[in-house]
Amino acid sequence: MIDDILGKLVADKYRVLSLVSERESGDLYLGLHEILDLPVTIKILSPALAIDSRWVKNFVNEARAASAVRDPHILGISDFGTDARGVSYAVYEEAKGRTLSEIMATEPPMDERRALNIAGQVAAAMSAAHAKKILHSRLDPRSVYVDITEDDDDVVKVIGFGSDPMSVPRDADPRYLAPEQSTAFPAADERSDVYAVGIMLYEMLSGGVPYDGKTAADILAKLNSEPPAPLSAFRHDLHPEIEPIVLSAIAADPERRYQTISDFAEDLKLLSTAVGGKPKAEAAAAGSVRNIWQTAFVVLAGISLLAVAFIYATSVRQTDPTTQLQADAGSLPVQPIGPATGAQEESLARMPVLTDAEIMATAAMQQMQSDLPGGDGYNAWANGGAPPPGAPLNSQVPPVGYIPPGGQVYTIDPMTGSQFMPPDGGVILVPIPMNTNTAVKPSPTPRTPASNTAGAPNPEGAATPKPLATPPPKATPSKPAPAADKPAPSAGTPANGGPDDSSVD
Repeated sequence: MIDDILGKLVADKYRVLSLVSERESGDLYLGLHEILDLPVTIKILSPALAIDSRWVKNFVNEARAASAVRDPHILGISDFGTDARGVSYAVYEEAKGRTLSEIMATEPPMDERRALNIAGQVAAAMSAAHAKKILHSRLDPRSVYVDITEDDDDVVKVIGFGSDPMSVPRDADPRYLAPEQSTAFPAADERSDVYAVGIMLYEMLSGGVPYDGKTAADILAKLNSEPPAPLSAFRHDLHPEIEPIVLSAIAADPERRYQTISDFAEDLKLLSTAVGGKPKAEAAAAGSVRNIWQTAFVVLAGISLLAVAFIYATSVRQTDPTTQLQADAGSLPVQPIGPATGAQEESLARMPVLTDAEIMATAAMQQMQSDLPGGDGYNAWANGGAPPPGAPLNSQVPPVGYIPPGGQVYTIDPMTGSQFMPPDGGVILVPIPMNTNTAVKPSPTPRTPASNTAGAPNPEGAATPKPLATPPPKATPSKPAPAADKPAPSAGTPANGGPDDSSVD
């Protein structure tokens, strides 16, 4: 089958050169874009599986999902589809370097700094894919390509994104599958990819996987029966924070792992900086000690040159204001906004000096005003209705301010009691206006005194009239008013002195 593909053209432009690896999801080949003359990596679905339309559909869907992710650590895909001969293909950029599985087979265990660098780049690739809601779900060292640059730096590229998270291919490596993927109903999520990256980091640091076995059932049984061996059992030169990070990533319970690959990548980045920053910090400290005198000399020389330039500029270019500054011929001296005229001082000086008698009279007047009703020395009607200063004007012509109300006025001596106030004290002025409308008579209403007694003044010492207990009788011819020298009959007593035999209908 493979010999039938080698040397052939795919889609009339991609020449298949050599086989890289065989996978159920697609075999990888080194190829050449003959039109652009560029090396490429070609993924081709096996002809034995290409006869099934369901496999072809899954292959194209995975390629379409992988093409949606762009990241420096992901092997970019540029073309995919099925050509005229029925070959399903996906074209990636050139996969440089070796796979991580080949490197770990020849360099166990790996340097701590390099292992953290590779794992961090793989986690960054996973984070970019997860941001697009795309999982890998079958990550293993065969899917990771590591290329070493001229500066001895590792450049990582990951391939194989877009697979179905609800299924596991038969050729998947069970050692890197999460426990939830090894059951009868596999279901992968972001934490499954976290587990795979953690297993690869554990293997790079220790030289082997934490759980080994031939089948997924064997590995799952070991995982549920025993914890993984600590990294300190393999080496003692690791950073103390690296083991908790790895153990958290490969926890059997998904709830105890890193919940997102981004959190895992961030911790790996911080730890990689801490591990790789110690020698640089020591070198920087040594360099600063060696160059401290050189730095001080440069600073001192700069300050000296600046001082010389400043002194020269100020001594040569001097300015004499009396000779070089000319006044405007039409200008006036600055005048104050409110100049002093002495008018206020002069008016104060012309005021007559008060004698002792005048001072005593003024004090007596103030004392008298303070004794007026109200206690504040103010009498609104003391001047015959003249308004006080600041009183609002009325609408009369000409406006004269407010006018005190007319009517009967009671003046109460503050030293005696008042019939308007309780005996506990207090003074209130109650102006009562005079009722000049005598034509209007109050209409009889229930529980009110008669009209001929409501307006009559109550003799001093007489009992206060009370309202009738029953409604007044119907209207009858009025009786002649009593003599002026007789007091008004009290409520409830007949005018003739006899008992009240009136009844209510």
